[in-house]
Amino acid sequence: MRTGTASKPNKIESSDSYRIVILGAGNVATHISRHFHARGQHILCVYSRTETSAQILAGELGTLGTSDPGKVPQKADFFILCVPDRVVGEVAGQCRDRQGIWLHTAGALDMDVFQGIALDHGVLYPLQSLSRERKIRMGHIPFLLEASSPLVMEKIRDLCSNITERVEEADSHTRLRVHLAAVFANNFSNHMVHVAQQLLEESKLDAKLLEPILEETFHKLTELSAAEAQTGPAVRGDVESMNKHIELLKGHPELEKLYTFISREIQRARE
Repeated sequence: MRTGTASKPNKIESSDSYRIVILGAGNVATHISRHFHARGQHILCVYSRTETSAQILAGELGTLGTSDPGKVPQKADFFILCVPDRVVGEVAGQCRDRQGIWLHTAGALDMDVFQGIALDHGVLYPLQSLSRERKIRMGHIPFLLEASSPLVMEKIRDLCSNITERVEEADSHTRLRVHLAAVFANNFSNHMVHVAQQLLEESKLDAKLLEPILEETFHKLTELSAAEAQTGPAVRGDVESMNKHIELLKGHPELEKLYTFISREIQRARE
């Protein structure tokens, strides 16, 4: 439980253009601020602990950029924290006297991180892998929302409707489970592709050979369940091929263990 004096509750009124402060200048902050800005929302300020990062994003948005918490506006409709989970409470605490609805964008962080800091608070979690260098359509991305009151939820929904058609309410426990699933689906699968690329590069083979199979793998998952789409030697019970693969991995003991474990998991899932 955070200690301190919470800001006074705000009178929340509907607005065609919300005043937004973005705290953070990384991947999530970049995408969210770009899309809100493009839809006519007023980004008052970009704060980052790194001055250069704040100035780059703020320059793109035509607004104030700062690394000084003292220069963060005192009032806004929304203060959106797009910073690593471990520093959300710290950054919010540095600006605890600000008046507005405080939101964080994390999947695995409880909403109660704002207790003692802001009475009007919640979560705006975009369920997507975001890299600032890559443009992305926001309209189909699910946003999982949580709020300290029904009125605050209404305002967060209204804000999100500017950039996405997919909005769902999810408490902290539910959001954590979704975040876990997303780590398996995105982060772990991405790392597997990284391993595959390394194996090809070690043999001086072009990693682009994998592009067609990767495209089909993920396209197929829009039509079939992962269980239905699963192929490969583990599903077929092709022990001879698997043994040949394991032999190739003798110089990579950790990858050998990984290959063996995942193959067993695939087989177990078919039982």
